[in-house]
Amino acid sequence: MDNQRVIESFERIVTLAERLLMTFDVEELLSKIVHDVQDLLEAEGATLYLVDPVEKLMISQVILSDRVEEIILSISTDSIAGFTAFYRKGLIIPDAYGDLAQIHPDLKFNRSIDASSMFKTRDIITHPLILKDELIGVFQIVNKKNGKFDESDRTLLRNFSVLAGIAIMNARLMERVVKEQGNANDIVEHISEEVYIQDRDGMLLHINRQASERLPTGMTFDKVCGKPLLEVFPHLAGLRQEIKKIIDSNLDKAFSGGKMPYVIVTGKNSRQVVEKVFILVKQVPEVSTTDAGHGHPKP
Repeated sequence: MDNQRVIESFERIVTLAERLLMTFDVEELLSKIVHDVQDLLEAEGATLYLVDPVEKLMISQVILSDRVEEIILSISTDSIAGFTAFYRKGLIIPDAYGDLAQIHPDLKFNRSIDASSMFKTRDIITHPLILKDELIGVFQIVNKKNGKFDESDRTLLRNFSVLAGIAIMNARLMERVVKEQGNANDIVEHISEEVYIQDRDGMLLHINRQASERLPTGMTFDKVCGKPLLEVFPHLAGLRQEIKKIIDSNLDKAFSGGKMPYVIVTGKNSRQVVEKVFILVKQVPEVSTTDAGHGHPKP
């Protein structure tokens, strides 16, 4: 690959990276990745297989063909993509129907997919997606529009695969965080404790159902959101100094089992500075004078 083409290719990959790394919907991301790799290598078709680590299979996620819906492959030498995953090695195959034993004696081309889709595969290039020694999947791109796949295409695909692997892992992580956040929010809404969330400046961000019963008469959360927490809920005024101490000292949590048992937990930003304060309060039922006197009213 000459220097000018290296520079142009690198610029294209950087441009694609900016778009892919900002896409956190996994399905949308996978579709973009496959379309981008097909355009990048100027090919007629492309498929991305992702590894199912439990079943030890590879499942096609996006196939740029109207004639093929889903392909499931074993990580073995029974197919080109399976071979790539098995040996974790990219391939360039100039003639899919030729004698592949010249490349490797175990290498086989699965012609059944072509037969079922009425598509003729001419040449193929593949590359494994590996991140931190974990096999994520395999790219298989077919039929170079002009000429045959070569070493310059291998370099392009290798560099793009690194980008794609990072983007997929980021999207999966974000998906997991959103799911866990949703589960956490559901728990917060239904626990028996009152939950109040404020920012580091003391402004109210959220309350759960239990805490909403403490709202002043005629007020709704929408009306008080963004107002000072301790002004809206003056019964929490006794926690003022503790909350200030936690923020000023950048602590993770504090708790007390006194007359108003509470747990205070902080949420920190990427610089590990307190950004939010979560206050969980368990209200202790008031003891009546009769209860206090063991059945006898106080005089």
